[in-house]
This record gives sequence, C-alpha cells and structure tokens, in this order.
Amino acid sequence: MSTKLKKVDTAATPQGRLWAFVPVALLVASVGGVGSLVAIAVRDPGFALEKNYYERAVHWDREREQVATNERLGYGVALVLRDVTDGTELELGLTDRAGVPLRGAVVTVEAFANARSGERRVLRLVAGADGLYRAPLPSARAGLWEFHIDVLAGSEHVTRVVRADVTARRGS
Repeated sequence: MSTKLKKVDTAATPQGRLWAFVPVALLVASVGGVGSLVAIAVRDPGFALEKNYYERAVHWDREREQVATNERLGYGVALVLRDVTDGTELELGLTDRAGVPLRGAVVTVEAFANARSGERRVLRLVAGADGLYRAPLPSARAGLWEFHIDVLAGSEHVTRVVRADVTARRGS
C-alpha cells in the first residue's frame, strides 16, 4: 500500500497570503514603536544628561582640586528664594571664613528644577548695597531646584551646589 502525500500550495490560499505579511507587520510595528519612543525622549524636558559629563570624567582631578579649594577658603553661601510680583527672586549672601560679607564678587548661577533638568537657566547675580547678590528667577515652577553657584572673588574661584524648594506662588 503506497501513501502519497499531496503537496498543498499555502501561498495560493487566502490564509497563506495573510501569514506572509505577519513578519512585515511586526517589523513595521517594532520600528514605529522605537521611533516614537525616541521622539518622546528627545523632546522631553524632564530628561537630560549631566552637562559635559565626559569632559568632567576626564578632568576628575580638577573637580577634586576645586572641592579642596572650596574647603580651604570656607566661604559661606546663604541662598534665599523670595516671591516677588513677577515671579521669584534669588538672593545670595556670601561670607568669608570669618563671617565678613564678600563684596565685589562676580556671581553666576545655573538653576534648574529637578523635574525639568533639561531646562537650565544661567543667572548673573547683581550685588546690592546691602552686600547681597540678587537675580530674578521668572516663572519658576514649584518644586525642588538645584543651583550651581560659581563665585569669582578676586583671584579666588569658589563653587557650590545648593538644592532648595521653590514654593508655589500665592494666587496662582
């Protein structure tokens, strides 16, 4: 008794043609999904890399020297955030090791909300007659902020990182 198998051409059937497109559909869905995730990540202001991270890693010894300089000088930094009519004002008090207010310094602050670390603001603080340094921080969202303070006082360079809460504006 001989048994012959009948060869069926599945490509000729409607179901066979449908299955031929399944790998193509999976590939298109995969590429589309990855593409949309990349587009979201690139536009998201809450996602950010550490600025100059490679350069900072290569020059790690410089950062350690700066930390040692900060400790040696012992400058005091007091940061206060105040509500003003058009937003928030950053007020910075600087003192030397003896507690004497530091005058005539050039103060720059890079500020960002932790929730929006991709949206960084560089502020140039202006010295007031009272020895405090101030700059406006308009439309500051409420939440935890990070302030990278850079002080040039004569030949001395001091850096600090301060985290502070910005409160929601009254009436908003």
